Amino acid sequence: MRIKLPHIKSLIPFIFFFLTLLLQLFFKNNAPLTEKYYSTGLYPLIAQLLSSASVLLPFSLGDLLYLALILTFFIGLGLLIFKKICFGRFLLRVFQTTAVMYALFYWLWGFNYYRQPAHQRLQLTKSLASDSIFSRNFGHVIKQVNFHYTPQINFKPYANDSMIESSYKNMSDFFNFEYPMGKSRMKYISFSDFFAKATILGYYGPFFNETHINKHLTVWDIPVVSAHEKSHRLGVTSEAEAGFYGWLTCVKSEDSFTQYAGWMYALDYFVYQSRDIEKRKELIAKIRPEVINDMKVRNKHWRAWRNEKIDKAASKVNDAYLKSNNIKKGIDDYNGVVQLIVDYLEQEAS
Repeated sequence: MRIKLPHIKSLIPFIFFFLTLLLQLFFKNNAPLTEKYYSTGLYPLIAQLLSSASVLLPFSLGDLLYLALILTFFIGLGLLIFKKICFGRFLLRVFQTTAVMYALFYWLWGFNYYRQPAHQRLQLTKSLASDSIFSRNFGHVIKQVNFHYTPQINFKPYANDSMIESSYKNMSDFFNFEYPMGKSRMKYISFSDFFAKATILGYYGPFFNETHINKHLTVWDIPVVSAHEKSHRLGVTSEAEAGFYGWLTCVKSEDSFTQYAGWMYALDYFVYQSRDIEKRKELIAKIRPEVINDMKVRNKHWRAWRNEKIDKAASKVNDAYLKSNNIKKGIDDYNGVVQLIVDYLEQEAS
């Protein structure tokens, strides 16, 4: 008995899906091999290929893809309701599309979730968790943000992308990647208003190697969020690691405002993480008034945009997404940037 060719074709998406699942299981248990053969082997070639196409257009190809998938689903649903197609055929197409999109996500970028952590890649020693170490580095961050304070009038948004790229080029040896790893073009989120209500400042589109920022970012957010999202193009999946890459790229920039934005970003996290530190009030009192004012303006801006219901729903979705992709802490992973900053500063000081 011979299997008909159409039946074989209908199975291809599912074969692709199960092959991807097997590779996920393999990579999850073999981080060094993931690092060698995917993250620094195959992925840079994928990034070069995808970015060469996406950089040609000023709008997001990824957003168009998501809209096309949603539209196709509802067209199919309409055809089903009006009995133009049978339920089995509709369901088959839904499962086939889901299987292909799932597999493509991992082949084009997602396998990076199983690579070696930043401490290994960047040869950083993890410092002991202690109030004294935290307070010492909190004090250092305050000194740096006070020293680098730059009025927002000095920010040049049109030059931001090139400044961040230049800094990444200078930091490529430390980050251990071959610059530029594809072409980069920062794009605005298509539905920035909605994402601003969810306090989503930027995101990375894995299907076309695209970096997106919210058009409602404050001047202090633009450099750091841009650098953060660009790190995802390098195969960085952990939000803590992306935050660290973004911070270090900014503070090592040759632009004074970008440096200030980077230190202000770090300060925001240190202030939040210092809730139970004995010297908290004493340290916060040392922050320059102009810096305090900038932080208040920034926070007021995002409080005005935030919609509590949308924000909470988006956080739950993001938390579930991260946990399903080998980020055990979920959205709490963002706070891990403080550990990486402390470890870097400790190593620099030794």
